[in-house]
Amino acid sequence: MSGRLFRALTPLGWLTAALAVAALLLALGGGLGLRWDPLRLQARRLEAAEQRLEQARSQAAARRLEAAARGRQIESLDAFHRNTLAVTESTVAAETKARIADDAETPLDPARAERLRGHDRELCRLSPAVAGCAAPVDPG
Repeated sequence: MSGRLFRALTPLGWLTAALAVAALLLALGGGLGLRWDPLRLQARRLEAAEQRLEQARSQAAARRLEAAARGRQIESLDAFHRNTLAVTESTVAAETKARIADDAETPLDPARAERLRGHDRELCRLSPAVAGCAAPVDPG
């Protein structure tokens, strides 16, 4: 009977049978975990996904570094403002005491004047951006 079946098939029939067998083998092989990827499409997709993952990781690391730097910058700016406020408060207190002192109208003793200049230099050293501080003189 099989001999008659082989003779009865036309070339189109043979082609159809061959395609059916090939499809059956591909389905059976796919079910068993075999993959046929002659154009390496799956590998290319995997490489592209890995590249995107690496880019995302590097961008996340950059954002973490930026956030840490921003935090340090804010802390530094807060410290600067606290220092400026402390210098201002100290200066205002010293000026107020000097204006209401009993000897405010009396000419200054040279030693007292030197102490005040020393205090002024210390304030300018702590906060050179305060108005009234002279720029440091270049010794060279």
